[in-house]
Formats: sequence, C-alpha cells, structure tokens
Amino acid sequence: MKIEFVAFDSFGVKSMCTRVSTKDCSIVIDPGIAWEEESFPLSYKERVLLDLKHKRAIKRACRQSDVIVITHYHYDHHIPEGRMYKGKVLLIKDPKRNINKSQRERAAYLLDLIGKEADIRVADGNEFRFGKTKVFFSKALWHGMVGTKLGKVVMCCIDDRKERLLFTSDLDGPYIKKYVELIADYDPDYLIIDGFPSYLLGFIASFANLKKVLKNTIDILKKTKCKWYIIDHHLLRDYRYREIYYEVYRYAKESGKKVLTAAEMLGKKPKVIEGYEKHGPTRWKNWQRFDWSYLNRVIKRAKGKAQKKIK
Repeated sequence: MKIEFVAFDSFGVKSMCTRVSTKDCSIVIDPGIAWEEESFPLSYKERVLLDLKHKRAIKRACRQSDVIVITHYHYDHHIPEGRMYKGKVLLIKDPKRNINKSQRERAAYLLDLIGKEADIRVADGNEFRFGKTKVFFSKALWHGMVGTKLGKVVMCCIDDRKERLLFTSDLDGPYIKKYVELIADYDPDYLIIDGFPSYLLGFIASFANLKKVLKNTIDILKKTKCKWYIIDHHLLRDYRYREIYYEVYRYAKESGKKVLTAAEMLGKKPKVIEGYEKHGPTRWKNWQRFDWSYLNRVIKRAKGKAQKKIK
C-alpha cells in the first residue's frame, strides 16, 4: 500500500485529500479544497497561490485514480466540478439519508453536474472490493457533537490484505467517546484523523470539549498499534497546535507512538508554523501549554461565570 498526502491543512490549505495505491487500484479520498481562515498567518496572496497549487495536485491525483471517495459534502472535502469524476467509480456519503439540508443540496448539485459520467455508489455502512483490495465504510457519524448543524460524515477504511488505512474524515477530534472504540475496532496500521478545531475556541468550541477530545485521542493511541498517526486538518489551522495537543504529544512520546502532521511525514514544516515564523502572530498573541492543569482551571473559571449568570 502506497499512501500519498495530496493536500492538507499542514500544506496551507483546508483539505484532507489522500491518495492510496494498491496492486489493484488507485483511490483518492476527499478531493476537496478551500482557502485557510484570515487567522492563518499567511497573506491573502500566499493563501490563494497555495489553493491554486494544491487544487491542481488534487485534480491530477483524480485523473490518475480509479476510485474516488467523498465522505461528506463540505467544500474542503469535494470540488463541485463534474468532469473531475468522469469515468470513475465514485463511493459517496449517502446524498439523501442521514444528511442535513446544506449537505443534501450540495450533494444534489454535485450529482447533477456528474450526471451519468461516473459509476456512483452509496458508501454508508457498505463494503466494496477491487481485486484483493477492500474499501469499507462506517455508518454516518456526527461531524463533531451529537446533533451538530455540520451534519454527518462516513469513515473510510482501505485494506489490501497486507496493511490497513483508516481515514476518519471530520469527527472534530473525535469528540464522541464511542467513536474511540469504533476506530480501535478497525485495527488500522495507519490512521488519518482531523483533530480539534482549536481556532474556534471561545466561539463555538469550548475548553471542556477540547479536554474530551484530548482524552479520546489519547485513548485511541492506547487502543491501537498504528505505524503512524496523522493528526492534521482542523488542528493545523492554529500555530499553537503542539501546545494545545500537549498532553497527546506527551503521551505519544512516552509510549513510543509516532504522531505527525502530513507535512512532517514529508519532512517539511507545517505551513502554519512557517507563516508564524515569517509574519508573526495573528489573533493569538500569547499562548501557553494546554496541560490538564491549565484546562481544568479554564473550565472551572467558565463554570463559575455561568453559575453567577444563573444567580
């Protein structure tokens, strides 16, 4: 099994696009891309150029593939252009069931663009074989917390009888505890996971949620024996990512687990760090190590403020 990191947030674009090649077929997972947020420490011009560069790489990977997987319909996970998918086997998140209004509309638009130009199959909970290579999917899972307005995604697992890759898609961590066991049950050799959206802390993401995600991530490391773990995407939009995931990195070091970003797997520095070193901080002027003690203090203070408001 050959795994290629086509476009990721650690490259400077919103994406998790991955290409997997086996003796039987070539599979592209989530060929989508979007610009990084303004809080990303690169200029507008730099972000646009990175988007153009990696969009070309994604389209090239799709041209060279036999199978394309779409785990959900956010634009950083699929590009709405029909010709990209012409002649491919397309394994997609169910466009009609377990899907919110926004994603249903985007799915319908994409399928209308594709028409009859691809062999389209619903992925949710199903298994597909290409020679000796097996591609199988979870049922629809929440994109973060239960009931989130972001909708649902499917995880994708690829097994060539020698090795197994699990691509979690957007579980926001994972946040939900039972997803830890689900991930462990796949028993992957390689794991690609999206990480917590720390750039939203204080807005729609809380420190209490972050603490849950950190504990769940450490539990995943404990329950699996992967050759490497890629934590990227949401987390790599924040140059504080190593401090925010301090407890995860500490456990990984102590237990001999190989936790990296996609850029680091290629021997490169994540773009968010390059940008910080080149341009300096954006809205996060100061930061510190997010260890358990710090997280507990922040959560306790937040609970105290909430109780005062109730009184």
